[in-house]
Amino acid sequence: MQIVFLVVVLIASVARADAGDVGARVYAERCSGCHGDDGRGDGPAAAALVPKPRNLRDASFWHDRSAASIATVVRKGKPGTMMAPFEGTLTDAEIDAVVEYLRRFDPSSSHGRATP
Repeated sequence: MQIVFLVVVLIASVARADAGDVGARVYAERCSGCHGDDGRGDGPAAAALVPKPRNLRDASFWHDRSAASIATVVRKGKPGTMMAPFEGTLTDAEIDAVVEYLRRFDPSSSHGRATP
């Protein structure tokens, strides 16, 4: 019985690690150009954008935001900004993975914060 439990724990850990790797990859490829490597809204394209990209490390950004609401913005984009829709470009699994990765930028998060 202990072996079965250990196998289940290991499988779950690998699945979370894979999702983290996917989220980090998607963020680096699709988000960091505007939001910056550290999520501060200071990517190489940020200077040319009006309005400026969100600082994903700002605590006020995270107030009352759910994973579902962030996934909707990733999926549908943000009208009035240069935040493009990624529906049809990213899979649902990639969107879920990048949302989980973004939660690391939340200053109050316990999701294994990305480095400041």
